[in-house]
Amino acid sequence: MSLVQIGAGLVIGGAGVVLYSIRPREPVFEVLSIHLKGFKLRFNTDSLIPVAVIDVELSISIKVTNPNVAPIEYSNSTMCIYYRDSLLGQAQVPSGSQGANSSEILELPAKMDGLEVKQHLKDLAKDVTRREMSLKSVVTIKGVAKVWKWGNKFEVDVESQMTVDPIFMDVIDQENKAHLQLHTEAVLV
Repeated sequence: MSLVQIGAGLVIGGAGVVLYSIRPREPVFEVLSIHLKGFKLRFNTDSLIPVAVIDVELSISIKVTNPNVAPIEYSNSTMCIYYRDSLLGQAQVPSGSQGANSSEILELPAKMDGLEVKQHLKDLAKDVTRREMSLKSVVTIKGVAKVWKWGNKFEVDVESQMTVDPIFMDVIDQENKAHLQLHTEAVLV
């Protein structure tokens, strides 16, 4: 084997290692905590008899980790929160950016619809006595990963299954699934 062949093999191997290390990876989302901010009394007038409903305001702390070598920018999105397959509330994810290989904690304000909770009072009472409540959150985040002056558009679908203590709002357990979709066209940023 000649020195040229060895050198070419090293260059090709090195290029393979570099391409493997810069491959796009899915960001990691983890719900750190849920804080109760307050209650808001309102009257539902959809029926003949007005019904008093209490909406709940929360703050959700989410740790987002970007494991990629490229910084990302993302647009506004909405996280939907489900209880027993009913939409319970939503949290707004503001647009922003995040550096390469970094973690960031986002504080998301959320509102839970008291009318939806009212429909599940029997299940909620059982969950409170067990001190375990299962919630599901779903969000799609769209953005651009920037490398030099070029960017690639991406979409990340994140689904989280959480077990929460409904009394103290502690996150007991969670399982997060993320699915990354890269768009093939590059854009100038």
